[in-house]
Amino acid sequence: MIRLLVAAAAAALLTACATVDKAGVRDPDEFRRVAIRTELRSRVAPGDVARCFEERASLLPMSRIAPDDAESRWTYRLRGYGFTFEEIDFVTVADGSIIVTRLAPNLTDRWRRDFERDRLVPLRRCAGLPEPAG
Repeated sequence: MIRLLVAAAAAALLTACATVDKAGVRDPDEFRRVAIRTELRSRVAPGDVARCFEERASLLPMSRIAPDDAESRWTYRLRGYGFTFEEIDFVTVADGSIIVTRLAPNLTDRWRRDFERDRLVPLRRCAGLPEPAG
């Protein structure tokens, strides 16, 4: 019952925010072009980081994480109602992985804080990276 309430609340939040003026980017290619991008490097293999992230992060109901063997990467995406809000690529490199986070540029400050707390902190832990100072 609680899971249904959480899912309904998340869907209501996405519905309320899913306008061009409020949050998200409709076109996936445009999202990748305009998103706020951060890159992390880890000695942990991308599949291991991605699986750990999936287990430990607080993911919203419409998010997906999946391997892309053709691209040698895993990708996490939060899309809903035709808009992309968040994306993380876990890319294979010789000595571990490069992790690229992307956030829609028009997300609210609250959404950004929630992303940092619920997804970025577990991501850094799974990648074996220290938490940023401050």
